[in-house]
Amino acid sequence: MQTVIETEEKPLGVIESLQQGFNFLNKHLWLILLPVLLDLVLWLSPRVTLAPLVEQFLAMATDPAQMPADFAENYQMAEETLRTLGNDYNLLSLLAGWLTGMPSLLARMDFHSVPSPVNQVISLQSWDVALVAILVLLPVGIAIGSLWLTWMVFAFTRRPWSAKAFLGRWGWIWLNVNLYLILLMVALLFVSMFFGILLIVAQALGTVGVLMMSFLWLLFIGLVIWLSIGLFFVVISVALDGVNLVRAIWRSLNVVGRNALSTLGFLILILLLTEGFARIWARLSQQEWGVLLSILGHAYLGTGLMAAAFIYYQSRYQHWQKHRALVILTKNDPTSPTSSPNSTPQDSPSDYGEK
Repeated sequence: MQTVIETEEKPLGVIESLQQGFNFLNKHLWLILLPVLLDLVLWLSPRVTLAPLVEQFLAMATDPAQMPADFAENYQMAEETLRTLGNDYNLLSLLAGWLTGMPSLLARMDFHSVPSPVNQVISLQSWDVALVAILVLLPVGIAIGSLWLTWMVFAFTRRPWSAKAFLGRWGWIWLNVNLYLILLMVALLFVSMFFGILLIVAQALGTVGVLMMSFLWLLFIGLVIWLSIGLFFVVISVALDGVNLVRAIWRSLNVVGRNALSTLGFLILILLLTEGFARIWARLSQQEWGVLLSILGHAYLGTGLMAAAFIYYQSRYQHWQKHRALVILTKNDPTSPTSSPNSTPQDSPSDYGEK
């Protein structure tokens, strides 16, 4: 016999979410305005690099010749990556709102490869100045990204545009994204300390230590990938649902965990679209007129994909909540005529007692 839960409406699929995301954007094209303006600012402003400070740091690091062969090879790769990052990364790219998901072409591209009317490069020589710049640019960038997310939420939910509600949601997103960033930084610090101690132990143990370190490193990489997927919807949950960081993490892990294969397919499709078009933007950006076109194209694509992520998350989360409500109703009274999808009460912040 078919049960009530088996007749429940299915959530939107991956392709449907993408289609509805771009349909939504086509009706709200003004949402690309902020990403475009930010890219124009990054394009027309001087570049700020940490190259001298990176070189100072590498000069103080351990000599690879004193390490085992396997460690020395990995160290040299990390050293080259860090040096490239110092030479090519524009510190002003932090204004793109790291963790908020706001699309920025100039923030993701090597600034040496983008022709600009302003060729000035400012190299920071002091660690104090660099630290102050980072501590200022990060929260300001998150504020810009939070503003963009707030626009998205109000357009998505069709809420009345009152100043109090808008500023309240903007501040809430900014606060929780900053807390999320601090949490990630603290976790990174503990991981760095842990692997630093392991490195010392591994050097003392020789070959056995190298094998142990390699195995733990592979486990760590796997954990990072799993968490990156599981926490993908954290910021979206904070923005769309207005919940705190802890609940947003719980919801993101549940939505991903209960829809693992479809979520993985959704994220892979987003990655393919983003990286595929990035090659097109890189080709076009070899000319100044192409930079403007690429900025518009990247803003449109990135905003459409974020809208699709909003739709995908909301569809899957509501499906989960309806399923929970139906299970509870069925357990309490399996024969009750109220145990139907159409009679499920609307979600509210007080109804989110995730278990």
